Amino acid sequence: MRNAFVIWCAGAGIILAACGGGGGTTGAAATRDSAGITIVENSGPAWPAGSGWRVADSPLVDIGDVDRVLGPVRLSDGRLALANAGSNEVRIYDAKGALLKSSGRSGSGPGEYQNLVGIWAGPGDSVMVSDVLVRRLSVLDREGTFARSLTLGAVSEGFTTIGGQFDFAVPLGWMGDGSIVGLSQTFAINKAREGIFRDTVSVILYGLDGVTRDTVGRFPGPEMETMTMTMGGQSMSAPTGVPLGRQFVSLARGGRIYVSVNNAWEIEVRGPDGGLTRLIRAAEKPATITAGDIAASRKALREQMEAQPMLRNVPEPIKKQLTARVDQAKYPATFAFFAGMLADPDGSLWAELVSSGADQTQRFAVIDSTGRFLGRVSMPVRFRASWIGSDAVYGVWKDADDVEHVRAYPLRKG
Repeated sequence: MRNAFVIWCAGAGIILAACGGGGGTTGAAATRDSAGITIVENSGPAWPAGSGWRVADSPLVDIGDVDRVLGPVRLSDGRLALANAGSNEVRIYDAKGALLKSSGRSGSGPGEYQNLVGIWAGPGDSVMVSDVLVRRLSVLDREGTFARSLTLGAVSEGFTTIGGQFDFAVPLGWMGDGSIVGLSQTFAINKAREGIFRDTVSVILYGLDGVTRDTVGRFPGPEMETMTMTMGGQSMSAPTGVPLGRQFVSLARGGRIYVSVNNAWEIEVRGPDGGLTRLIRAAEKPATITAGDIAASRKALREQMEAQPMLRNVPEPIKKQLTARVDQAKYPATFAFFAGMLADPDGSLWAELVSSGADQTQRFAVIDSTGRFLGRVSMPVRFRASWIGSDAVYGVWKDADDVEHVRAYPLRKG
């Protein structure tokens, strides 16, 4: 849902700047080779019904006094790093949840932030955060002290439109050698488009200086349609994401790049050079989107829109049109398969399953390092995982009043 909202909000930002998985039975994995590519066909999850891994609903760590958290990510010595977007700070905690250091504040200078949207752990326990409003990445050392900043593609900070087009690049992951894997997409302003479309996105390898090294691959991007808004007698249109539509989903971790375009239950595994090494498939069918799913999705999108600082000072006529877009948007007939990806230290991939969020439970399909679909794992209610360890999961839990807590829960295997 958060990824879909980023794409939706990007469409709104262009205009403003210019003016679940079901059940299933126990299955097996069949592996074959095709022109040097390993293809793993799963007939279903390997875990028998009622068995498999589970996350215990008894927190090991609980950190309060946070606001709009990104992360946390776990460093090699057990410390936790998170971006507190409400105060534009990066915070470092010890393994038990005691605050060690806060870095940053609101502003536009070095080590200052305007709208934090992502955090990654990198080489030597350094930390990288993304500030979307100024298109800037900031790198902090292992103690949480600001070290330097860069922009992907080495472009100037901030947003500009050239020839009616708007280039948007975001980081996807940070590799062990210091290179950054990013996603680049071009949005067209005031371009006549009918119906739903998927423009091409490029996965690009950047150096730590932000300079482009190589293109990993080009893929169908998120499902989008044109949104038009009017103010003062003038109209502007730009692409906006289709709610619960098919997304491009990827992860860069441990020297591997994982990709799904959500046309089927299929995940590509690529090396750092972009070469395809493995295809992972499962005989799973898409679930139907119900009226209740749509209502839950609209509610979540409205809440996320209202929480965005970049929209708080938008003129009221524009706000009404943005809200109307959420309330009137058309939905697909079925869910896509994957909403995001995480990976654990043992090489297993955790593919988040798409849902409306009606039951506030995040679910993952767990795939081992050989491509075998092990089964599904559900997170505690109102908890969203951001980091998977060997014996614990880390993320953000919300109480009944939507107050955020950073938590760790035990991961039980077997």
